[in-house]
Amino acid sequence: MKKKLVVAVVLLLICLVAVTSFFVFNQNGHKQFYVGVTYCGGSVQEAKELVDKVKDYTNLFVLQSGHLQGYTSAMEEIGDYVVASKMNYAIGSSTSESLGLSTQQLSSWLIEAKERWGKQFIGIYYDDEPGGKMLDGVGLTLKRDAQINKTTAMSIEKYGRSISVRTTNNVEYNNINNNSLEDTGLQVRVLSDTSTSTTAVTYGDNGEISLVTVGADSRGHYTEYINYYSNRTITIQEFTDAGYKFYAPEDITKYTGSLLSYEVLVEQNPIQTYGDAADVFVDMQRGLLEGIDKTQLNKQDLLVFTADYGLYWWNYKGGYDVVLAELAWNHSAAQHIGLVRGAANLLGKSWGTILTWKYTQTPYLAEGEEMFEQMKLSYEAGAEYVIIFNYSEDPTNPNTLQEEHFQALEHFWTEVVQNPKVIHGGISAEAVLVLPKNYGWGMRNPQDNIWGLWDADDTCQPIWDQMQTRLNQYGAKLDIVYDDPNYQIANRYPNIYYWNK
Repeated sequence: MKKKLVVAVVLLLICLVAVTSFFVFNQNGHKQFYVGVTYCGGSVQEAKELVDKVKDYTNLFVLQSGHLQGYTSAMEEIGDYVVASKMNYAIGSSTSESLGLSTQQLSSWLIEAKERWGKQFIGIYYDDEPGGKMLDGVGLTLKRDAQINKTTAMSIEKYGRSISVRTTNNVEYNNINNNSLEDTGLQVRVLSDTSTSTTAVTYGDNGEISLVTVGADSRGHYTEYINYYSNRTITIQEFTDAGYKFYAPEDITKYTGSLLSYEVLVEQNPIQTYGDAADVFVDMQRGLLEGIDKTQLNKQDLLVFTADYGLYWWNYKGGYDVVLAELAWNHSAAQHIGLVRGAANLLGKSWGTILTWKYTQTPYLAEGEEMFEQMKLSYEAGAEYVIIFNYSEDPTNPNTLQEEHFQALEHFWTEVVQNPKVIHGGISAEAVLVLPKNYGWGMRNPQDNIWGLWDADDTCQPIWDQMQTRLNQYGAKLDIVYDDPNYQIANRYPNIYYWNK
């Protein structure tokens, strides 16, 4: 009898351990959860007051102030206060220059800051909305190769729907000295030192191609503007030390320089396909993050993250550790969660959400109750970060957080984060929608652009319809990913849907 009792007790303990382990896994199986606010104002004291306001119901403070980022002493004073308040700290910067530091100085400062604050200093929010900039036509350097070969360096820049390819060549030329030798009457030809010429080839969305070349040769310093039109006509403007010449289409045969054909120039466009756009976009981000020595930062347990509203998949491929999906503008929260979580799941990254503007004017942010529901959904869907973007365009009051938002944050902390009945990650993906490879579609409406370079194509509407069907069916239990043989989908989801099936 005693033996049976012992066995029963042991079995009961095993069951209790199993149940407890299951509960702990679901409650703590993810990395630490962070919820916090940004500060974008220009006052150290005001930043401290915000810390005091939220420290009892948040655990992350992000300094995203353009005014204070140029002063390491201010960043350190605020950081000391945040850490002393038992919160975690991160800084935000669009570039190292905005912090008043070179990229190497920034990397060194971040490592020193890690030594100063330890695990409570989690990393840097570096650059902002790279995918959104690509989609919406903001000036953007897509790729910069330090040296393609011994004589050429190239960068690709995007302005609206136009792509500009800037190539710099180190060239040698013969400079003719018109002073003749008295005895021989011969002209002296002197080989000059190596000079530099830069050519920018811009591919416009109307089919026009323009070349601007600045350099020096036997003519002296020169600037040339060559415009190719889609009807295959050409005009040229030539500025040299000797003066100005204009060649109309009927005068092109009088031009003594070399000209490439329209067709050859089109073939030289480095972005011909969606795959080309994906490659240069990823290269851009890799180059940006290499500039701050991200590999070394990661070795110090420092994360590099960004916020965005599109192209999350390629943000991760470009090297970001964390991407925060922006919940804003009345866009579908479930759709953005599906996109960012799906990318993070397949690429082995972390993800979160940032609650930003619903309106373009006061009050900017959504009402407190709606904000609470967005935070709760993010938490239950497995977000490791939930951040409130606290910024307005009013220079006299850069803060958008109102009392109802602070109450929503406190309610979220007590009723969700500290509530064992609400499981972090309890809403997991039960299905996945697979989109075409490298299909960088903005997905904000059926007619949204692709990679910020092409209009919607015939694939957009079918994807949109399929996505709405699956979101209606699964809600936040749907992941949205891209077909890529490097990332296996089979056996990861119980239900797999392809956009065209």
